[in-house]
Amino acid sequence: MPDNITDLEVKALIDGVNLSDGHPRMSLSDSQSEIVAAFSDIFAETRKVPVDVVERAARSAFLSSIGQHAALAEDVEFRSCYSSSTAIDMIGKAIRLAGREVVMVEPTFDNLHDLLAGHGLTIRSVAEDELATGSLAEVVPAHGVLFTVSPNNPTGTVIGADRLHELAAACAERGTVLVIDSCFRAQDLRAQYDMYAVLGRYELDWAIIEDTGKLWPLQELKTGFLNWNAGNPLPLARMYSDHMLSASPFILRVVELFAEDGRHGGYDRLRGGIQSNRTLAREHINLAPAYPESRISVDTFRLPDGVEAGALYAELGEVGVHVLPGELFYWAQPKLGTDLIRISLARDPEAVVTGCRRVDQHLEAWRRVVIR
Repeated sequence: MPDNITDLEVKALIDGVNLSDGHPRMSLSDSQSEIVAAFSDIFAETRKVPVDVVERAARSAFLSSIGQHAALAEDVEFRSCYSSSTAIDMIGKAIRLAGREVVMVEPTFDNLHDLLAGHGLTIRSVAEDELATGSLAEVVPAHGVLFTVSPNNPTGTVIGADRLHELAAACAERGTVLVIDSCFRAQDLRAQYDMYAVLGRYELDWAIIEDTGKLWPLQELKTGFLNWNAGNPLPLARMYSDHMLSASPFILRVVELFAEDGRHGGYDRLRGGIQSNRTLAREHINLAPAYPESRISVDTFRLPDGVEAGALYAELGEVGVHVLPGELFYWAQPKLGTDLIRISLARDPEAVVTGCRRVDQHLEAWRRVVIR
């Protein structure tokens, strides 16, 4: 079985300059360091509080801090998960039991497709451009599931409020469940209109995945939140109970504290750091950005003619620089990504500069060979 994106990201954890995975690996801010320093007290505190109280407080703090106030309505069901991938796996199993067809956006991170396909689902691709601006007549599967991502990885594309109204209306009309992965929402203010309020205006079945794992450098301490409308035909509550009892109360309390820190300047620092690193990356790689308007913590570059992403990935790995080839994001049509590489910006600036310089040096050597 060929490697998927996560397999490549794991290899980057071993040595060298890791610009591969999108997980946050930059330094903590001073206020975040103070929270980490109090971990023993937080652990002792959460042992004394009912899990339900901790869970609701964390979810409320996090979702309200990124503009999703209607998610906290009484008629919205939710569960906290170990990660967004856990939530996606639950959704995949629920779709299989409901016997529904799936249409999924392309490109996007390949584990979304793989987790669903692992439950035996047949998945049809829809191009992101078509989903964002095209006619929905052929896109929305009647009595099926439409699975999209906003902001999308690797493109950074955000479904705006007007388009979400159109998607919701089309899905409501066709009896389609709309599933949205919004794990990068906190990184892009354009994604922070109240999505749940928009969906609540329609007789619509939906599920939304939120996640903290792309925000704070907490060495994989994170929580995903799976939210869905009451009466949803997918058996999501049962799938959750098949997987787990609850997320860690300790981690949930940490999420609450980091969300409050985010509300009071932490998110601004996060977004500022990402944008600063994006500028550094584009200054030190002599390539055109493939998605110039992206605001999430990855950036993608278009390779020169004759350079194939998979081959470049392998050559860079031999000299200790880890990026991601674009083919794997195009899970149905990998040839569409052969001229793309993705790098992570969720690093300290020095790591971004060092990695990008080495990528550019490698490409410059290639250019000299080609010119000769």
